[in-house]
Amino acid sequence: MPLQHPAYGNPAVIWHKLLGKPVFNPRTTGELRAEVACRHLFEAQEITFASSKKKIVITAEIEDFGSPQYRSLALTLDVNIQSGIYLYKRGQPGPIRDMSYIECIEKDGDLVYHLTQADIGTLHLSVIESCYSARLFTFEGTDHLSDPFEVCGEFTVTPPHAAMSY
Repeated sequence: MPLQHPAYGNPAVIWHKLLGKPVFNPRTTGELRAEVACRHLFEAQEITFASSKKKIVITAEIEDFGSPQYRSLALTLDVNIQSGIYLYKRGQPGPIRDMSYIECIEKDGDLVYHLTQADIGTLHLSVIESCYSARLFTFEGTDHLSDPFEVCGEFTVTPPHAAMSY
């Protein structure tokens, strides 16, 4: 089945366009704030929500990709995840598929992006009418220097389709 823009064929969007009342904004809204071990506070400037038939990916970014200040946090969840408290362990099946962090580091005199994947983590998730929020998420792994790496934060995400009115 081909993907299509969620506004296509939506009568509420068509009528509001004709009447001059903008109702549809295909942007994800939300916020993510996290303490990241030995790094500056992570306060997302942009959040992306993507879903498929199998998974949901929530990504929060600071600065633009390509910048040395760029940082990103991503949570990959099963598309059928519901409200609850979840434990994550890399390599084990479950509703949390992955938790990761990307940052720019210096390696052999060059600036490169490094991906740190969680080894273990937790997620206290609330799902209400396609809006996802976590009053707490944590994950632990090992950074590029083989030092312990910890993240502790919270988020609220409202995908574009959750804001549509009919």
